[in-house]
Amino acid sequence: MTQSQVHILVVDDERNIRNNLGMVLEAEGYKVDKASNGDDALLQVKAGLYDIVFVDIQMPKMDGLELLRYLRGLRPRMPVVMLTAYGSAKRAVEAMKLGAVDFLEKPFDPKDILLLCEEILQRQKIGMSGTVDELLHLAEVARGRKAFVEARVYLKIAIQRDVTRPEPYYLLGELSEGDGRIPQALHYYYMALDAQSTFQPARDALTRLGRLDASKHA
Repeated sequence: MTQSQVHILVVDDERNIRNNLGMVLEAEGYKVDKASNGDDALLQVKAGLYDIVFVDIQMPKMDGLELLRYLRGLRPRMPVVMLTAYGSAKRAVEAMKLGAVDFLEKPFDPKDILLLCEEILQRQKIGMSGTVDELLHLAEVARGRKAFVEARVYLKIAIQRDVTRPEPYYLLGELSEGDGRIPQALHYYYMALDAQSTFQPARDALTRLGRLDASKHA
């Protein structure tokens, strides 16, 4: 599938967000439709097929999580990415439990948007085969080869297989930290703790980054 064949829907009640995200995607060659609310998004999804849908988690009337539930019923395999400006790990985990494939924090870095699209399309090619432990192993092998996009793909498939395992979130945090994307790394480390509050590597990482008091978790 070429990028010109990839059809993406952007759902956000803020016009600037819709337009900016649409411009980034269209500049890369993707075909983009836009919706300003959940009702319009449902009509568009009923009328056509989309390869990826970006949904704002905070919208009036029908919020992003409610829309996600409807989309899962309409198109169970359609990848949905949640957009959030609030940095809430719990809401991101809740969305992934409901079937979202990923999340993206506002404000967006265009490189992050395009990287995420590439990851999602690769995940669709790979499918959902393999156990979580096998996917974690494949991620480590890919990371050793410095194939970081591939490593992220395996880790995010692992999350889709079992959102309660902390290891994939933690390893995604390490990858983000290695890229210098500290806010994203923190988000993943918090998600690892949300999945398992006693997961020590995530606690150590948050302590090292000054987000947990080491004396309270010794």
